[in-house]
Amino acid sequence: MKPELPGFYYDEEKNRYFPIKGPIPGAKASSSSKTQQKPDPKPEQETNYQKRTKLKALKLVYSRELNGNVVPVNKKMSNFKEEIQKTQASYPVVWRYESTKHTGDAALKQFQVDVQTSVGLTRKNILVAGSSSGCLSILRVSKAKQVFDGGIDCDPVSVLPLNENNAEEREAPWFVWRPAQPYLALSTISSIQLIGRYDDASENSNPVNRALITTLGSTGRGSIFILNVADEMNTLTPRSLQGNVSSECTIWTADCNIRGSHAAIGTDLGAASVDLETGAGSYFLRSKSDVLALQFHQSGNIVQCGLRNGAIVSVDLRERPGRPLPRLTRHQIRYQSSSKTGQTTKNKQWFELQGNINPSHVIYMPSSLTCLKTLKTSDQYLMASSMDGTIRLYDQRLVKRGVAVQTYEGHVNSHTRIEFGIDPTEKFILSGGEDCYTRIWSIKSGQLLSENKCSDSVPSVVCWSTDERKKDQKDSIIYGAWLGSHEAIFNVM
Repeated sequence: MKPELPGFYYDEEKNRYFPIKGPIPGAKASSSSKTQQKPDPKPEQETNYQKRTKLKALKLVYSRELNGNVVPVNKKMSNFKEEIQKTQASYPVVWRYESTKHTGDAALKQFQVDVQTSVGLTRKNILVAGSSSGCLSILRVSKAKQVFDGGIDCDPVSVLPLNENNAEEREAPWFVWRPAQPYLALSTISSIQLIGRYDDASENSNPVNRALITTLGSTGRGSIFILNVADEMNTLTPRSLQGNVSSECTIWTADCNIRGSHAAIGTDLGAASVDLETGAGSYFLRSKSDVLALQFHQSGNIVQCGLRNGAIVSVDLRERPGRPLPRLTRHQIRYQSSSKTGQTTKNKQWFELQGNINPSHVIYMPSSLTCLKTLKTSDQYLMASSMDGTIRLYDQRLVKRGVAVQTYEGHVNSHTRIEFGIDPTEKFILSGGEDCYTRIWSIKSGQLLSENKCSDSVPSVVCWSTDERKKDQKDSIIYGAWLGSHEAIFNVM
């Protein structure tokens, strides 16, 4: 019996291998060849992926006892801690929370707050969830089940693993859900961002007690709200846009600077900076292509904007000498248009941008941007995803070459705004797909570590939980991410 080769079949009469696809010259039509010519509906995963997922934590621990922290893996030497983390990512444990249907399918954000209670300030973990129907909910997260007046218990239900004997036991965090009744009249929630960011590495850092909420607007009138979670009332205050920022716009996305003084919003007219205290704003980027994703640079001086036409531009917010804002510089940007079949044509078109940008540093994705994030450990690395299912990692020092330093294969998308998440250690990337599968990749190698279907609807939003450096802190939730879909909210550990 001849060994099987992927993509080929063996013909005993010809005594040779033939490719499965395409015509076979001189071959006779036989029942065996016809059945063998049918390709598999799903391509096989790479051998390295299969080897990786079959690694057992026990074997790694045994190898460490013999070799120290550097252990042999697939005939190569690797770090023990990294291999353990990859093994856990290859076998994720997924929990689905009851009573969370249509709760967090638009936006999710977890953070720690000091809540004023009858016994004084109490530090809590909360998850703010926004839905496409405009419902804003506050979910209190804890390690054990707690009683909360006026709340609805969201019991965790195990979804993965299917075989409990193949995974280690991990406790699921608990939800107590309090629907935010006064906020049900909002339009589709487009983003939830923390106002001000604490230092994750500092144990004495102050928690964040406010969040920025933005909505798309049912009639093209997007809105901005400030959510205060420092008290039990969880007050939501609208913030009217002032200055030259049009109120007749759709707000697709938003981000806040580290100090929490200003926010950047992406609209169908461009990107604008908004003072969170006064509401005064001004455009720093004008474009006829919608700004679907943006993020502040850690310095707070640059905002990276992802456009509907696939371009990623970095806008410098600092004023140039002798050229005060809000006067914007006009630029003609050249890009390659895509045909209906998804193939890039050779005809190059031009579009106009207004802002303090460097046209030679523009990055081009194949389709409309869906998510944009920089790595905190090295802010020169930018990760972006587009609606055609492409996920790439760029080194912004090499953008003139136009080549990504890493790509992540297997993501499925065609028209949905799907957000990906990066874990606090910045070793893994997690994202849902239009096929309802959830996938985890290694950021460094680009290797697909796991893909599992845990929901019957698209997991469109991702929010990673507390930094692992706080794992010794009481009531901290670590090593997990929150997934939001129409079906429910999930926790992946």
